[in-house]
Amino acid sequence: MAISLTGKIVIPVVTIAVVGAMTALIVIVINNEDTITTEDTTPTATTPTTIDFTTINTTTDFLSTEPEFLTTEAPIDNVTIDTSDIIYQVGVGIADMTGPCVEINFMGYADFGQSGRGIHLRQYSRAFIFVKGDTRIVLVTADVLAVGIAVRREVVKNLQELYGDTYSLRNVIVTGTHTHSGPGGHLVDFLLDISILGFSRQTYNAYVAGITRSIIRAHENIVPARLFFGETRVWNVHKNRSPYSYEYNPLEERERYDSNTDNTLTQVRIVKEDGSIHGVLNWFPVHATSMNMSNRLISSDNLGYAALRLERELNPASLTGKPEIVAGFFAANQGDVSPNTGDARCEFSGELCDNQFLLCEAQERCFASGPGEDMFQSTEIIGTIIYEAALEVLNSPGTELRGELAVLHQFIDMPDEVVAKYDPVARRFDANERVKGCISAMGYSFASGTTDGANVLNITQGTLTGVPELDAIVSAVAGPTEEDVECHAPKPILLATGRASSPVPWHGRVVSATLIWLGGFVVAGLPGEPTTMAGRRVKDVVSNVMRQHGLQPRVQVSGLTNEYIHYISTFEEYQVQRYEAASTIYGPHTLEIFLNKFAEFTSVAIDGGDVPPGPEPEDHRSDTISLVLPVVLDATPIGSHFGAVLEQPPSRVRMGDIVSATFVAANPRNDIRQESSHAVVERLEGSEWRTVATDADWETKFHWERVSTLFGTSRARFEWRVPNSTMRNTPHRIVYYGASRSIIGFITQFTGVSDTFEVEI
Repeated sequence: MAISLTGKIVIPVVTIAVVGAMTALIVIVINNEDTITTEDTTPTATTPTTIDFTTINTTTDFLSTEPEFLTTEAPIDNVTIDTSDIIYQVGVGIADMTGPCVEINFMGYADFGQSGRGIHLRQYSRAFIFVKGDTRIVLVTADVLAVGIAVRREVVKNLQELYGDTYSLRNVIVTGTHTHSGPGGHLVDFLLDISILGFSRQTYNAYVAGITRSIIRAHENIVPARLFFGETRVWNVHKNRSPYSYEYNPLEERERYDSNTDNTLTQVRIVKEDGSIHGVLNWFPVHATSMNMSNRLISSDNLGYAALRLERELNPASLTGKPEIVAGFFAANQGDVSPNTGDARCEFSGELCDNQFLLCEAQERCFASGPGEDMFQSTEIIGTIIYEAALEVLNSPGTELRGELAVLHQFIDMPDEVVAKYDPVARRFDANERVKGCISAMGYSFASGTTDGANVLNITQGTLTGVPELDAIVSAVAGPTEEDVECHAPKPILLATGRASSPVPWHGRVVSATLIWLGGFVVAGLPGEPTTMAGRRVKDVVSNVMRQHGLQPRVQVSGLTNEYIHYISTFEEYQVQRYEAASTIYGPHTLEIFLNKFAEFTSVAIDGGDVPPGPEPEDHRSDTISLVLPVVLDATPIGSHFGAVLEQPPSRVRMGDIVSATFVAANPRNDIRQESSHAVVERLEGSEWRTVATDADWETKFHWERVSTLFGTSRARFEWRVPNSTMRNTPHRIVYYGASRSIIGFITQFTGVSDTFEVEI
């Protein structure tokens, strides 16, 4: 999570305002534009509602165009396998989980001004279910910054209503891809939702519905299958954004590796009885921040792009987001890894900067970008490289995974944990030296942001000394105790989040650690963003346990698993207190707590046992507060009607052109149209119009803007970059689907249709 300075600086002010008067927050964060954030929720304590998650909108057959990136090569050959001793049952499922695309702030950069204005890529949840005997594991990758216990609880509740005790918090493991371009307000912890203006019921319900639906679909297509493991190295796709911190790790440890980023893409291929591919899971460490903090369109970013490309390759005749073969991409140890491969430079002068030693002038941001000319091209470039690496592994024989399945899940009260200290040079635990976790707190350099999320006030990374005047102000809301200061040293505490509980806890105490055993391949699930070396230590510890049991180590780290605790740095990186370390909220020994757990979990998995469930986190969903206002009214200009075309497309366009139409619109939050689309491109085939592109496709962008807050008027523009594969000299048109709200709350669906246009070479 690359947080901007705007968010960081405003947070202390906002939190004080919350304690004094929550309504004052509106004045602080309203944009300078004539825009009021609105949502269907009451600005008081809220309780999640029940949704029929099995109900899907199938009124329109939304087909997608053949993207330009689709290769003309033949589909991947089936794998010839012996089906006589298949030991696993595996299901795959995908569902649209797109949240409200306008007027809800995005979660990631914590920029109060970054609220949604449309869609570039939809958000999807991809679920994989593994079964052997009585063991059942659900592993989900969702196109969202992080999921959180609140969403996971409701997903499990919905599954239990359908399937009884088959699914639980123990075996339903949900991860986020960490895109920073999706609506927030679903995580409940106050510090995580404050930049969204509190809890967003609509976001929460959308994510719960989509994730639940993907698991149901996976449950319904469980088939006999085999698992194949493979890896490759990927280059020129990311860089370490905190190399200074990385260099503080022991030399002997660093010399084991050839790079300060983890370049390995790990894959598990699921193959059905007939040798065809059922699904594929990929892990790779990269921040989903190719789309920067100026973006206002929902996007699944680079990992989402890679997933869509691989699914298109494997399902050339399927709809976008509706493949039979599902391709999931999981974030690995990406805490200090940026996709913005260009050097960080000052916004105006162009000088090199790092927000620690090389600073920009006041009010001049320091940020990195690239490798493309803009964020859309960068997303495509990075996503393409990752996709090509996954395809390379998919076309390789791989190693079959055999043996047992296991899932070990434990809730951990982090401040109460006392564990053996880990020596990364000797690669062993010292039982005679004990270390412990801390009550959660954020350090000063948390306010610096990163080169992925630029700031304008130049609060530096690596801050080791607090500011007494600021400490005095902040301590009125979230001040640390002497014990906290000692426990977190050398971190100067900016916000003692574990000491603040109004209106809900700012951070929880209890989080989970998860280990999944897939026939000899281990997935170590961490509830935050492990840095490169933190992830390497987890893999090293698990690998050593496997070697001690005579097993070939195959291990991957999965970050953003189940809950979100910001970052997990190494003890040595913590001493430097750059952004990642300042955001390691449970203190300098956070990683060592997880190292001890994963060493234990690995042994237990090999021996066939289980671990105690641990103390379940408190549930604060009924205590949440929201300042996200409802949609009040949609109206049209005098003499017009909803769906009227304001700007028509030209009658003839060329391949590669961007063609668009603009309509009299209503607020898209009236109907978020999951499993559907806000607008489509249609082609005339005979006497029938066939949809060839939707707002889920890379080539399209759906834009919405409010014309007048006072009068409730708005407009929508749908644009389409014409692919080279488009049928020529055939009528096309753009169709917009909207839903308007009357002053008394009635929702009315409507449609707008543009003039036709034809495509020429």
